[in-house]
Amino acid sequence: MPTDFFTSGLTLEPANLTIAVFNIILAFILSYIIALTYRNTHRGLSYSQGFTFTLILIGVLIAVIMMVIGNSVARAFGAFGAFSLIRFRTAIKDSKDIAFILLVVAIGLATGTNNYGIAIVTTIFAVIIIYALTKMNFGSIRKYDYVLNFTAHSDRFSNDKMRDIFNKYLKYDNLLNVSAKESGRRLEYSFNVKFIKVADIDVFTKSLSELDGISDVDLISAKNDIEY
Repeated sequence: MPTDFFTSGLTLEPANLTIAVFNIILAFILSYIIALTYRNTHRGLSYSQGFTFTLILIGVLIAVIMMVIGNSVARAFGAFGAFSLIRFRTAIKDSKDIAFILLVVAIGLATGTNNYGIAIVTTIFAVIIIYALTKMNFGSIRKYDYVLNFTAHSDRFSNDKMRDIFNKYLKYDNLLNVSAKESGRRLEYSFNVKFIKVADIDVFTKSLSELDGISDVDLISAKNDIEY
């Protein structure tokens, strides 16, 4: 009886053991690729090293669970009952994280059921799609990448010289606000701006700061959503 109990599932025959090891290794590799993709394409402040680590484990564990369940309905209900006892209390801050979880679950399901082609093709196409959409900044409604703030002293400030610098380095600019201080002697400007070349940011801020009558130049990134 004890022997039958321990061998009633996947037997430790060389062929079965080789398949099990291969499935686990493949699930790990594909989940690792997805985790790297998540890390390289993540935007905002909600990045979690633990979540990236968990993506890999989920893919491997789902593959193992599918191998254990096999074609047994009883094991499937047992696994469902076990999962119903688990409470995930960590809030998911980014809706894209849900998609990554579903992606590694799908890969684990395919790998655990020996559908290697589906697992590999899904990983390849998913990575290509994720990188392409990230490169396109798909879904963003922002035309401008930065918010520019600076103070201009009206007695020494030259709008034409400021415009020369804007035309040289900026692709777009949009005046957001002008506040007059000290009876109009000091003006505080706010612009939405987009650079022709991002590499020119330091040169732009330095050139603007060196203009006579301009001080307190401040550039704030507005390209990505900020999440807490």
